[in-house]
Amino acid sequence: MGRPKGGAASSSKKPKPKQKQRGGVDFKKYKHKVGRKLPPPKNATNTEIKSKAIVLPEQSMASERTGIAVNKRGLTLRELLQQTGHYNANVRRAALNGIKDIVVKHPTELKLHKVAIIEKLQERICDTDKVVRESLYTILQSLIFPSLKEDNAISMRSTLFLLMANILNGTTHLSVDIQLMAFRFLELVVLNFPSSFSSYAEQTFNNFVAVLSNDRINLHDRNKLNSVLSGLGHCLSLVAKAIENDDTSNRQAHNLSARELWKFTTDEDSAGGAFSMSNLLVKLQNLVQILINSVEVSASDLCAKSALDAQSSEALLSALHCLDLICRIFVHEVKKPQLKFPISKTQCGPDWLRSSLLVHLKNLWGVKHLFHGKGNDKFFIFNLRIAEIFLRSNVWIDNTVFSAEEFCLFVSSLFAKAKTLHNKDLIEMYLSPLITCIPGLISNAPDDSKGYLLEAFTDSFRDCKVDPKLILPYLDAVGEMLLPEKTGIWLAENDSGVLGYHDAWIQELPGILLQSIDKAPLVTKVALELLLRIGQYFPTVDCGSLRPFIKLFGVESLPGTMDLGPFVKLPRDCQELAISCLYYFPSLLPDIVGPLASACLSDVLEPTILFRVIEVLQSTYKAGSLHITEQLSFLLLLMARFRVHPGDLVTLEGSSKVSNWDTFKSLNRLILTSLSEMGDGSLVLELIWNNLSNAIAQKPSLHNMNGLFRIIVTLDAGTSKLMNGDVVKLIAGYLVDASLDLSKTIEFGFQPDKTRLFQYFIKPCTIMFDKNDKVLHSTLEILKSFVTGDDHLLSSISKLNYPGELSCRVCVATTILIFLCNDQKLHRNLSLGKSVIKGILEYVRHQLDSSVPDVTHEEKQKLKSAFEQLKTKALQLNCWAISELEGLSSAT
Repeated sequence: MGRPKGGAASSSKKPKPKQKQRGGVDFKKYKHKVGRKLPPPKNATNTEIKSKAIVLPEQSMASERTGIAVNKRGLTLRELLQQTGHYNANVRRAALNGIKDIVVKHPTELKLHKVAIIEKLQERICDTDKVVRESLYTILQSLIFPSLKEDNAISMRSTLFLLMANILNGTTHLSVDIQLMAFRFLELVVLNFPSSFSSYAEQTFNNFVAVLSNDRINLHDRNKLNSVLSGLGHCLSLVAKAIENDDTSNRQAHNLSARELWKFTTDEDSAGGAFSMSNLLVKLQNLVQILINSVEVSASDLCAKSALDAQSSEALLSALHCLDLICRIFVHEVKKPQLKFPISKTQCGPDWLRSSLLVHLKNLWGVKHLFHGKGNDKFFIFNLRIAEIFLRSNVWIDNTVFSAEEFCLFVSSLFAKAKTLHNKDLIEMYLSPLITCIPGLISNAPDDSKGYLLEAFTDSFRDCKVDPKLILPYLDAVGEMLLPEKTGIWLAENDSGVLGYHDAWIQELPGILLQSIDKAPLVTKVALELLLRIGQYFPTVDCGSLRPFIKLFGVESLPGTMDLGPFVKLPRDCQELAISCLYYFPSLLPDIVGPLASACLSDVLEPTILFRVIEVLQSTYKAGSLHITEQLSFLLLLMARFRVHPGDLVTLEGSSKVSNWDTFKSLNRLILTSLSEMGDGSLVLELIWNNLSNAIAQKPSLHNMNGLFRIIVTLDAGTSKLMNGDVVKLIAGYLVDASLDLSKTIEFGFQPDKTRLFQYFIKPCTIMFDKNDKVLHSTLEILKSFVTGDDHLLSSISKLNYPGELSCRVCVATTILIFLCNDQKLHRNLSLGKSVIKGILEYVRHQLDSSVPDVTHEEKQKLKSAFEQLKTKALQLNCWAISELEGLSSAT
């Protein structure tokens, strides 16, 4: 059989099966839009859990710190101190700010944990972050150091020891920024605790030498250099001040016992100890060359620039200031006597000074030529500072450095230049040290150089304004040159040219004094002290140039009218000085007495100053420098015109002033004592009588009149000049005025206080009546005339509204006669005038008669009381026969 052929065979082949679709065909595929959230499947299980929050009380950190001091972030002081050492600078910054916040809000935290705070914060002195160091500086300056000053010396010393250790470590740090900031910290400690510096002085100056030798600081960054120089200046100032006070301390210790010496030494130790000068001078010598190099570099830079650089100018001034302080230290050590102590190799006198200091200063002398001719005020100030440095050591300057004449010309040019500059405040600040050194320069200058130096100084002195910053150094310099015991300048006796300058200086003093009273009270005192010393040292000084001194007490604006000067407004110590000057300028006294009297009569002048004026003028009179008539006129003027405010002692309606009656009584006694010291009383009264009688005729107040009468009583109570009719009328009128107030109480009994006052007023009159019976008799006649209404004797004498009521006149006269009768010494003289007294009684008895018209019942009661009292006193005189007064009776 063979294979089948044809179509049948091809149709018998089986077809291939179809492949299945991927993903299956069991689920329907959906198409979704982009971004649309799919709904959850129908068979999804909900897994959401719902529950309520569980709150547990007292679980917060803040609630656990109630009552604990925290900052704004809720951190305690301990936590903040720990964070100050954090590796992150931002955390350290925040920690320092937090500490400041806590200390400000809770000051007790600082008091309790001060040592712990400082121990932790001092680690940040060398911090690599600038903001951290600045924040630490602010905290120390404003908070910690002010509080640390309140601690005792022992605790403060231990705390500062830790701080200074880190500061000194920082001054040698490899980082320049940290190094410079450490010097700022050092300056802060020195300013607040100067006594602590001496223990670290040597190491500190070593570090200053190291940092100033760094060319990066010295040449390229003036701002950094200023920071270092400022601290160096403060440290040098402490050394200079310490050695200047050293002589005083040594003198105190020299006179102490062993126990006192031990205490003295202990006190010195507690203050920080003394400097080791032998080692310190060597270190300062190294600084001189460095500072001079800095000055030369700064000066060259400034002169090369078209405009002044503020930082370079400040660096130059700071360097010059440090050089000046070093010169002060060196010169003081050379001058200091070594006594029996061994002299160190560095302290061998002027030769050592030349070799260690002046050799280096030669370069500084050349620097001044760079500034010559420059128009800016700053360049002038640079030269002022250079001149001041050389003036410190002018005693050891010889022609090997520069000629003395050249130096005098240089200083003279500075005074001349100062007059043309614009910034007066700046000039005054820097010119003062130069003025202070002028007396020493003149004492050592060659004779041919003194003339133009004195001329320049005098012109500058005349042109200076009254300002304490400048005028006080001028006055000190003038005082030293005028008074040779201070400087040894004995030129006035040999050089007439110098005498001319002396007169010019003295002539300026009164003007300075008068201008300074309102502007500068301190200058006023200094000027008065200088005038007083001039008067003491130059007794023959020409006072013509001092005539403006009179204006201090007053000036005559119109004839007879005196305007008070500023003397009455001066402080008490200045008034004392001005009064003392009067003794030494007697040729001015004739013109001063009038203004001085007006000042003494002022209500604002203190009593002690008033009495002091009288004492000084009395001493001047005794010394023969004041004429007796001038002294008498002055004393009389005070007695006659002193305004008395008796207060409650006398009825003065509307009086609001404090009583000065005690002052007047003391003045009265002082004047009377002065008059009694002038010689024979009758002769003195003869000299003063015309002025005295004129003063009495002016009818001053009762107190003044009493004082004038006491002058008569003190000098010559029995003088015949009292018999003048006008004088007697004045005496009678005075008695009437004095008794007026007391007489109002005659019918009720005299009041004790008014009685004592009237006895005070009547006292000088009773003495005169005792010495001169004729004056008494004339006074009684005037009183009788006053009672009877016959006013031709007593017209216009009394302040009473004359003739007044009859009862008033009778009571006044009766009061006077009662008190006269009470004085046993006057009984004999009163007996001689019994007819006058009887006439007064008869007149009063007649007025009591019922037939007399115009006498009211009330007046008759007063007349009856006065009549009976006067009659009783008259019977006590024992000069009446009983029958003489029997017919006189007040019965009606």
